Amino acid sequence: MLQKAENFAKLKHQGQLRADKKTPYHSHLKQVVEQLKKMGVVDNDILCAGWLHDTIEDTSVDYDEIMKEFNENIADYVASVTKDTRLVKVQQERQYVTQLGTAPWQSKVVKLADIIANFKDLPNGYEDKSIQDAKVKGKIPYIMAIKSELVTRPETPHIESALKTLNELLEKHNQDTMLF
Repeated sequence: MLQKAENFAKLKHQGQLRADKKTPYHSHLKQVVEQLKKMGVVDNDILCAGWLHDTIEDTSVDYDEIMKEFNENIADYVASVTKDTRLVKVQQERQYVTQLGTAPWQSKVVKLADIIANFKDLPNGYEDKSIQDAKVKGKIPYIMAIKSELVTRPETPHIESALKTLNELLEKHNQDTMLF
């Protein structure tokens, strides 16, 4: 099923590029899944959600298609890390932070991996450090919303390393607050 999720995500994101306008978008998805594996995640539903986490938001795929192709858990995880792009930006962000706060822990772990992958990729798309710093600052509400569930548990035995990486990236981008 994991290979199916990877292939599905690559197909649906075909032609999309990262901020540098050169790197295929699926490289970000691969980084998210690699980050999940570094945390010790072996649950296929969570790993599949890592591959699929941007499909509803950034492609023509909807919840029903993910549920049909995969399963309800995966569709729920993906939906809970998806912004409602139909809303005005301010409402969208407010609603998204609330949604992340009530998301299942599995979704929060996917979001953590997504944030770390995005932070690590910032220099490739944004040379200006002040823009990078602003992008990081914009993610702080997301981090605060998912923070409560980001603990060591049998399903995420190495999450502490990811949280340390996140703190280092926050500090690098002038976010002095150690969140974890």
